[in-house]
Amino acid sequence: MSFVTKIKEDFSLMAILLIPIAVAINFVGGSLALALKLPVYLDSIGTFLVAMLAGPWVGAVTGAASLLVVSVTDPTSLPWTIVAASIGIVVGYLARYGFFTRWWKIFVSILIIITASVALVVIIRYVVFGGFSSHISSVFAAGMISAGFPFWVAQAASSFVLEMPDKILTVIIPLIVIRSMSDRYLLKFSNGRVFVNARKKNVATSPAVK
Repeated sequence: MSFVTKIKEDFSLMAILLIPIAVAINFVGGSLALALKLPVYLDSIGTFLVAMLAGPWVGAVTGAASLLVVSVTDPTSLPWTIVAASIGIVVGYLARYGFFTRWWKIFVSILIIITASVALVVIIRYVVFGGFSSHISSVFAAGMISAGFPFWVAQAASSFVLEMPDKILTVIIPLIVIRSMSDRYLLKFSNGRVFVNARKKNVATSPAVK
């Protein structure tokens, strides 16, 4: 199967219908975190859910669309579209290769996602905003730099501190949702078979109930 054909397969009717729902989930989660002044973003839960189910490119579209919607009222959000789309791709491929089917793989996946996200955030923040944005992580970074930490160490560490709890929640919540889905529904998505096969394997290897 060619690369283009695989992408077309990912964008099934169910996947396309799920995109606006996921964008709404992102908007609500991000707005809730902002209103409650939570130390997490919660604006990628929908993106992760779509990427896990429908693959990397549907995840990328969902992530980008979410930030484009936000940028209508907050233009400073536009540069972060690159981060949202890129992380959607990362999550989609991790799901496709079964990295969300066992707990130790989920742990590894979270580390990969956090690392990729921190790297992208630091780069965008430096290139677009000169190293500091309006987010609280920039306040942490400024404080660390004032305390004598090197610029890049402070930027990476401050981003990591906030990305870690956010990405843990943003991975776990979609996985709980996927776990509640029936096999029949999961198979409507291109990555669904990965989760169905893992579920059947877990059942097959579980000790028989006496």
